[in-house]
Amino acid sequence: MRTKINQTFVKGLLFSILLLLNNAHAKKINIVTEHLAPFQIVQENAIGGLATEMIVATLQEANISYQITAHPWSISYNRALKEKNTCIYSLVHIPQRTALFQWIGHIATSSTSLYSEKNSPITIENLTQAKDYKIAVIKDDVAHHYLLSKGFVENRNLYVMSNNDALLELLEKPNRHIDLIVMNDKLLNSRLDDSDDLSKYKNVFRFSDYKLDFYFACSLKTEEPIVTELINAMKNLEQQGVFAEIKRNFQDHF
Repeated sequence: MRTKINQTFVKGLLFSILLLLNNAHAKKINIVTEHLAPFQIVQENAIGGLATEMIVATLQEANISYQITAHPWSISYNRALKEKNTCIYSLVHIPQRTALFQWIGHIATSSTSLYSEKNSPITIENLTQAKDYKIAVIKDDVAHHYLLSKGFVENRNLYVMSNNDALLELLEKPNRHIDLIVMNDKLLNSRLDDSDDLSKYKNVFRFSDYKLDFYFACSLKTEEPIVTELINAMKNLEQQGVFAEIKRNFQDHF
């Protein structure tokens, strides 16, 4: 009798372990992002772009169910910071964020600059000079956090906006109170591929002391088996040349 009970117990325990492992992979995780062409292109009924294709390929390789939703950056960032089984792209990796997320893999590298209206007389050689002007930036964007760390003060020389469209509109308004905006260089070139549109803006200062390394990352509350599967999937796709092919398809945007 004791042997039968022990065998039944062991079988039940093994079944429970297998069920738990299967459930970890069967879970539907939430993926949050923003519109940031050409990395993430949010349209009415779909989300595409270079980074999106890389992330979707990763999720399929890992065999993990998912839902991708786009929001203003601050909302996506804070959801990925706090919610269980929630991941985000494209998130710039900086030292201040290292311990805040579980980092899955690298997506792309880009640069960022300060832009003015084309007829502006402003010239800037360093960040100290930039503090004399009113600068607009996306709330909770890496540039927002970076400028705060360099001594910029909100509502004095730093003003936060919700999206990049709002940034560009600020420079076009004749009664604006903003001198400069912070914009990702690849983003601006992608959004304004017409030379006439690009000529409306002037690159005043490029941040040379850091490059923007965009990553796929997950909240600290994302379960370990999911994170492991995603990390392995990104490594496999990189080694197989899948990501290189995706990037070649978007090379006209860079």
